Amino acid sequence: MKKVLYKKVSLGVFALLMPLACLLIMSCENDAYLYKGKDSVWLSGDPAQEATTDSVLYSFKLYGSDVVEQTMNLIVNLTGDATSNDRTFKLEVVNEETNVSPGDYEIGATVLPAGKYQAVVPIKVKRTASSIDLKKVAAKLTLRVVPTDDLGAGRTEREKYSILWCDYLVKPATWGIIEWYIGPFSQARFKFIIDFTGYTEFSEFDGDYSRQIGFQGLLIKLLNQYNSDPANEGREEGWPYLNDNGEPLEFGEGLSA
Repeated sequence: MKKVLYKKVSLGVFALLMPLACLLIMSCENDAYLYKGKDSVWLSGDPAQEATTDSVLYSFKLYGSDVVEQTMNLIVNLTGDATSNDRTFKLEVVNEETNVSPGDYEIGATVLPAGKYQAVVPIKVKRTASSIDLKKVAAKLTLRVVPTDDLGAGRTEREKYSILWCDYLVKPATWGIIEWYIGPFSQARFKFIIDFTGYTEFSEFDGDYSRQIGFQGLLIKLLNQYNSDPANEGREEGWPYLNDNGEPLEFGEGLSA
């Protein structure tokens, strides 16, 4: 009886240990797939500046005529291990994806600090460009990682990043929240909203239809006040206030232009 019991216990222990042994074997096998190459870097934008995966767009028009330059943050991300010393990386301009000259921007230090997995490279952009009219065309600066002795270029699909800037109003991502109640995006419609209400984005209206309707009513009231005031005659916005197409501006439900 003791012998049989001993065998049963041994088989039970074996059954318990088998999964652990398999995990250990798999772990050893997977070691071969761990990153063992040269440390490298790849590029992204700053979420605080509403960057997307491959680019970021800044509109000077949103911030008044006194703003003549802006610093955009290029995020450089490390694939590999942080080290106890600073390391340098290199960025080059992708000429075929760039329409500005070196005097239109300034690129900050390209150093990955000791102990860090990210570096922020400040890119200072200017409100005027030497070869294009920023009131009509967006400037575009595309940068690419170039390998150095310290750091390689990692993640091929993220080795490039574009920084765009302009001096006209750009449709905000949240415009769709209020579009039905105020009309489709236009430069004039957005400028009126900014000048007379201060709103540059509309996330706080999301799902609150009473507020959306109230905002519509406010804009109609403000527009009527503008159009009925002779003091506005001669203003560049027109009197009455004009839309992009030269027709009088309107706010309302279901507008098509």
